[in-house]
Amino acid sequence: MGPASACPRHAPHAIRMALVLLNHYGTDTTIPSLAPFSWGKRAKMSKFNVPHLHKLTALLVRVFALALLVSASAMLPHVAHADSNNAYQISGSLASGGTFSGTVDFSYSSKTGQTTLINSNFTMDGTSFSCNGLTGGNQCLVFDPFGTDYFQVLSGSALVVLDWSAFNLAGTFPSTINFSGGYVAILGVNQLDTITGGTGSYLATPEPSALLLLGAGLLGLVALFRRRPHFHSIA
Repeated sequence: MGPASACPRHAPHAIRMALVLLNHYGTDTTIPSLAPFSWGKRAKMSKFNVPHLHKLTALLVRVFALALLVSASAMLPHVAHADSNNAYQISGSLASGGTFSGTVDFSYSSKTGQTTLINSNFTMDGTSFSCNGLTGGNQCLVFDPFGTDYFQVLSGSALVVLDWSAFNLAGTFPSTINFSGGYVAILGVNQLDTITGGTGSYLATPEPSALLLLGAGLLGLVALFRRRPHFHSIA
């Protein structure tokens, strides 16, 4: 039995409208014409643009997703590691004409009062060095004697020492570190190359919450653009 015969001639307007919406949500994304639901001139239903509601909802969701993206983008340049690590992009030169570059990440522990290098990788005079916490021989540990801070890292027989003007390792790290000296030495060989200068520029690292916010916004936009149903107006 079709919708027309299922409804009395003088069925309430709201019931007929409910049947139309039930047919839309329960069967297809395309809303059919209301011709089968028209019973005489007085009972004939006026134009009802249901797709307008869907379009408005989609627009609001799209605006919300864009707001998430904007919020995450605004947060990313200003946030640092959640565990108070401080990463720097470093570069500089040596007396031999060689250079150094890479990334060092300082991790301060209030429990031990020590600062170590973690997730750090750089090259100096063509030799690669890496640190991921304190190792034997006090490697990857930042020393802070009065007036100067420095660390030392060993890679094979190559030892690098890099120093800079001291700052409070337990406080706020500066936006730029100016390296004032240091050297690269080959152990067991009378070979040493001094560091003439360099800088380290602070790198902000996104917090998990900012990444989650960015991901939610991206997923929302992807979902909206992949699912774009076509609606027809109800005549």
